[in-house]
Amino acid sequence: MIFGILGGDFRYKFLYDMLKEKNLKIKVYNNKFIEKDNVLSLDEFLSSIDILITPIPFTKDNKTIFNLNDEVLEIKTLEAKIINSDIKFVCGGLLDKTFTKNLEAKNINTLDFMEKEEVAILNAIPTAEGAIQAAMENSHKTLFSSKCLVLGYGRCGKILANMLKGIGANVSATYRKEEDFGYIKGFGIEALDFSNLKKYAKDFDFIFNTIPSKVFDEPILKTLNENSIIIDLAQAPGGVDYNIARDLNIKAIYCPSLPSRVAPYTAGEILKDCILNYCDINNK
Repeated sequence: MIFGILGGDFRYKFLYDMLKEKNLKIKVYNNKFIEKDNVLSLDEFLSSIDILITPIPFTKDNKTIFNLNDEVLEIKTLEAKIINSDIKFVCGGLLDKTFTKNLEAKNINTLDFMEKEEVAILNAIPTAEGAIQAAMENSHKTLFSSKCLVLGYGRCGKILANMLKGIGANVSATYRKEEDFGYIKGFGIEALDFSNLKKYAKDFDFIFNTIPSKVFDEPILKTLNENSIIIDLAQAPGGVDYNIARDLNIKAIYCPSLPSRVAPYTAGEILKDCILNYCDINNK
């Protein structure tokens, strides 16, 4: 099997190196971080591989492939070229649902990294570390003894809240489900009902948002202390009305794709393990 890396960020450079260490054949198209011995056209690239690795996220506008440098490649164009090639397997992050459905209909297997539980959990670790780094870089306060609020108690929220508690912050986390309430309390963290956010948001020095919806609209932002810092970890376009935040002089930091930015080696290793396990060649 020949792997093909299409575009992508710095984590794909490490993914490339790790696959090479497994003595696997890899070709690359339009990734500025990976040195290439020869430059293939897109058609030459796709016709020469069996497994295609697409960028994370796959798209940001639901029309074109993300992170292909300055090249514009429409999803429909890539789909047609894949179907007309000998590619047997396509993987990537946050794949377009129509794209995957159409490929599966042609017996081309697909894998969305972000839908694999082990990838999502392991990615939450560098995401949490990166969130803490962003908070430290954008504040004159220490996290130690500060009041920190984590919005959302999913994979990332759990790990982040625990890390913050470990460095001495006073941590609270929001819940919507009774199960989350139990876990939050069980880990010695203050549990706050998300529906009452407007009442207590002003009390925190640092607010870490993991909820993928517009949580911080104008009514909520107006309640915040002007010294509060929001670290927004939500999937694009984020959970903050940034125009309103700017008008109110509220510091809101958007932190997308933290795994690839703060720990590209680890992020690449997570993807390598996922791909090889899925292809059942990890120990071959």
